[in-house]
Amino acid sequence: MDNNRKINILLVDDRPENLLTLEAVLDSPSYNLIMANSGEEALKQVLKQDFAVILLDVQMPGLNGFDTARLIHGREQSKHIPIIFITAISQAVENVNQGYAVGAVDYIFKPFNPEILKSKVAAFAKLYEYQQQINDQRQLLKKRSIELAAANAKLQDMEKELLQHNNNLENLVREKTEELVLANKDLYQSQERFQKIFASSPSLIAIRSLIDGRYIDVNESWIYYTGFPYDEVIGKQTGMLHLMYDNCDTTQDLDLQKAIRNERIHYTTCDGKERIGLLSTEAAEIHGEHCIISVITDITERERLEKELTRLDRLNLIGEMAAGIAHEVRNPMTTVSGFLQLAKSKQDMHLEYIDLMLTELNRANEIIKEFLTLAKNKTSDRKPQNLNDIIEALYPLIQAEAVLSNKSVHLGLSECLPLYLDEKEIRQLILNIALNGLEAMSLGGKLTIKTYSADDCVTLEIQDEGCGIDRDVLEKIGTPFFTTKDTGTGLGLAVCYSVASRHNADICIQTSDTGTTFSIRFSA
Repeated sequence: MDNNRKINILLVDDRPENLLTLEAVLDSPSYNLIMANSGEEALKQVLKQDFAVILLDVQMPGLNGFDTARLIHGREQSKHIPIIFITAISQAVENVNQGYAVGAVDYIFKPFNPEILKSKVAAFAKLYEYQQQINDQRQLLKKRSIELAAANAKLQDMEKELLQHNNNLENLVREKTEELVLANKDLYQSQERFQKIFASSPSLIAIRSLIDGRYIDVNESWIYYTGFPYDEVIGKQTGMLHLMYDNCDTTQDLDLQKAIRNERIHYTTCDGKERIGLLSTEAAEIHGEHCIISVITDITERERLEKELTRLDRLNLIGEMAAGIAHEVRNPMTTVSGFLQLAKSKQDMHLEYIDLMLTELNRANEIIKEFLTLAKNKTSDRKPQNLNDIIEALYPLIQAEAVLSNKSVHLGLSECLPLYLDEKEIRQLILNIALNGLEAMSLGGKLTIKTYSADDCVTLEIQDEGCGIDRDVLEKIGTPFFTTKDTGTGLGLAVCYSVASRHNADICIQTSDTGTTFSIRFSA
């Protein structure tokens, strides 16, 4: 989303002085405040443009606030816009209920608290901004998918053209001696064209012998993606990329098999990282030797973007649900808690029953807090501070947990750049990942927590010595309500991803049968 794009907010009131008051309270360089002095004018504005939130007066001549809200939400293109009623007159319960019935998200009485109103509007503006970012990412992903499909189709056309030239070459060899000169010329042009395609292709292309499997040549994209030095590849007779299909534990030389078309495979780079690609192969005769030309279109980044977009959609959904749960449950909980406290002071029931009920209410309130951590409109108290200070303050707690299970914790903290952090959220992120790491290890295991700075970024690494994470589980990491524990809620890592998103940080996971490393990279 364009950072310079202002967020539209519609202010509707038939009294100019009220509109001026709202404009003064909400004045911000991030907002485009649009005012309407009647319900009819508000409807015209909604037809012209989209809004993050509408502040609507109830009592207006002509079309009142309730009728205006009903017409706005009755239109498909504007039914999603949040409406906050503001009134100094219609404070009766039936008026409030009517306001919520026509789709309002809040009902505020005048005189209102300016800071509370600003916070509520800021929350809806932030949610609108996140939704616009998701739409922008979805459009970018769609554009990149189309570009990738076009590039892949072009490459396949080039392969067909190359095969056609080889067939032409075989026919020309059988012609008279006079035609051999022309055939040699065509062959040279064909080879030159193939070399250009081979060298400039964005896909990984390798030529291997069908006789002994050795690598005859690889292009620059193959070297770039795999990280293997060219001199170490040429002449090797065994597959170096450990190609394998999905859900297959054994590797084989898939790139020596004939007539594969866009098969989804996994391959391993020089530094042991696993990437994803689409494999196509074609048999060809080059300089009299039977060969296989293999082409791998790398789709690792595309799949990562698709998974990230899916995860953001789910986090957005759970955030909205969490806010709704908190709104609906906290009010009756507060009432019940108040009556229980009153009953306790009057000693109208057994104290142990009251204490038990208060404990359960507090437990339910903690669960709601965990839901709210996922909410997109969560208030963040970020300020400049050192990540190492937060880790050192948590170290005794993590160490004590490790000692109880006969495990250990090692710190490897390097000097780091200061970051804008919400200390409570970062503490929660570190504890969630560290405690998961301790649970994943057997007796005697060591948990290592490291920090370091590089390229204007600060990286936090939490590494365990567990048995690793299965591929099927790894793809679902961070999805709300997904858990492998018998008693888990499936919100711990989802909270971590939500905290990282609010801090503009990325979470990367590397796992094997000797352990798992969570890397959280913050932009300084």
